[in-house]
Amino acid sequence: MFSPELLAIVEVPRDERVRCQAPGCNHPVFRRIHVVRDGDAVSVLGSECFKHLFTTLPLASATPKYSTSEGRHLTDEERQLLVENTRRLIERFEAEHQVELERVAALQAARKQTAPAPPFPRPEAPRPPPKPSPEERRIAEAQAKEIVRKKYGVDPELPGRRGLVLTEMGALLGKNAG
Repeated sequence: MFSPELLAIVEVPRDERVRCQAPGCNHPVFRRIHVVRDGDAVSVLGSECFKHLFTTLPLASATPKYSTSEGRHLTDEERQLLVENTRRLIERFEAEHQVELERVAALQAARKQTAPAPPFPRPEAPRPPPKPSPEERRIAEAQAKEIVRKKYGVDPELPGRRGLVLTEMGALLGKNAG
């Protein structure tokens, strides 16, 4: 069983009013005309009859499927369809709705394809400087031993002096001396 569905709220000129199709009503309406599908039937209702019939249902506060809550002003052709073949008017609204959904989907897809790169590139993790080659290490070690001799006045070849030599090598080669 289908629950009633608010399809549209429409408006026609006052001098071209349509008849409310609520049971026992038949009043002329021109503003805030509610088009409702209830099962297989599509009805045109004035706002008062709509409230009276659906006040206890969530439909009473629902947003129309094919128009805004403020209503849509119908063209002369659409007004004629509303009177003569309401289902056909709703089919037209459905087709317009599908075209709009497809347009929005195409726009979103185009935006994804042409999305600009993030405004700021992600920073890369800092790379450590390259390790010195064995030749560079050999040269730095010879220089470090000479510095230890002059700076501390000691023989870098004696036991316990290797730490001083490594410290000076580190200063000469940067952090990656070890």
